Amino acid sequence: MVFCTSLIFAQANNKNEVPANVQAAFTAKYPNAQVKDWEAVNEQFTAKAKEAGHKYFATFDKNGNWVNTVTKYNWPGHLSPPVKEAFKKSEYSGWHIYAINIVESPAGQVYQVMVDDANHKINANHQELFTVNHTIEFKQDGNQVKQNIIN
Repeated sequence: MVFCTSLIFAQANNKNEVPANVQAAFTAKYPNAQVKDWEAVNEQFTAKAKEAGHKYFATFDKNGNWVNTVTKYNWPGHLSPPVKEAFKKSEYSGWHIYAINIVESPAGQVYQVMVDDANHKINANHQELFTVNHTIEFKQDGNQVKQNIIN
């Protein structure tokens, strides 16, 4: 049974299993990208790709329609000026930014800012104690649209 599950998963990740229309849509949107891998989940296909030194995940539906693209960064330098300003004015301004996702979709662009309270006390097993993690979402204009606790 484990073998069958592994075989099915491997087939879903095989680039040859990605429909031609999805591959064509990806190439049209990102003509200079280098695709490392494809993953298929719920009739959506996500390409793990790299272009101009940036890694991202571009998702398309089975009909070749672009769903979204997520680009991950580890520093706040990629925040737009309105988002930087909104973050500085938020209740999380003193928190540590440890990751940023820029999510582009047909509906627009959203910045997901992952923060922790910078409480890095550890116990004898080197496990963090009392650390709180949040994801805060901002629209490109700096309006905060959502926040979630990650823990």
